Amino acid sequence: NELSLFCVERNRLGMEHSLFPFRTGFQCVLESKEQLPQLRRLFALLHREGFCGVELNLPDLDLIKPEELKSLLNEYQMKMNMLATGVYAKTHGLSLSSGIPEERMRAVNGCKRNIDYAASMGCGIIIGFLKGGPGSDREVSERLFLESMLELKPYIEEKKVQVLIEATNHKEASIIRTLKEGAHVINFLDCPFIQLLADTYHMNIEEPSLVDSLSEYMSYYPHLHISDDNRAYPGLGSLDFTAIYRKLMECGYKGTVAVEGNIQHGLLEDTQICAAYLHKVCSGLHTPSRVPSHAV
Repeated sequence: NELSLFCVERNRLGMEHSLFPFRTGFQCVLESKEQLPQLRRLFALLHREGFCGVELNLPDLDLIKPEELKSLLNEYQMKMNMLATGVYAKTHGLSLSSGIPEERMRAVNGCKRNIDYAASMGCGIIIGFLKGGPGSDREVSERLFLESMLELKPYIEEKKVQVLIEATNHKEASIIRTLKEGAHVINFLDCPFIQLLADTYHMNIEEPSLVDSLSEYMSYYPHLHISDDNRAYPGLGSLDFTAIYRKLMECGYKGTVAVEGNIQHGLLEDTQICAAYLHKVCSGLHTPSRVPSHAV
């Protein structure tokens, strides 16, 4: 098939890890030890298809110790790129914009635990659901969120851990729904370790023009989630990722990318479909940069 032929040609040219114009990772969830065999199959597939690392969502940080996770990833020449906190925030009911001081402090402490774990893994963390949910007063929620982030700022600077605040749509959050709103928060916090995370799914809902916003706010986000308009992996919906990639390349994007989304058929099946789609998209672009296998 087309994918097999592409992979044969890629391997012939010694380009196993230069499929993509940007270093590309993949977000996944580990909810129990029973999932480890499937996770191993996923890591093998990701490595084979040219992904450089993973973003892991952990509901329980004691589920797998950092050294054990490093060892597992090393088996597949993969790295931990980011620690996602969405499942953790949902599992423990955490909100950095809660109107209850004790609950907000519980969220701050939970965030510190994730920062500690990320520091052990040599990666950063993502704050998305941890911002707080929808339905609350935007101005009040933003003020409370900023108070939490100012509480966290010295800890972030001490640990030197990258913290990416994700702009999420109005159905999921009351604050930081657009890159413009996120840029305002980043400017206020004024910390080199705190930046934005852009996400094509959320941007497709909130931004007047997805590609124009990617260009306008590029200096604020070093990382981009690519997810289709139905929240599936790219290639399983209707977004034009060729146009998105061309805009990123046109603007000289130097950051990283990660696939994120909801499962439609099955984890490995969806991943394979997505990989084939991204291969096709990227093969039509300019020659990808040569990314060594150890790059993250």
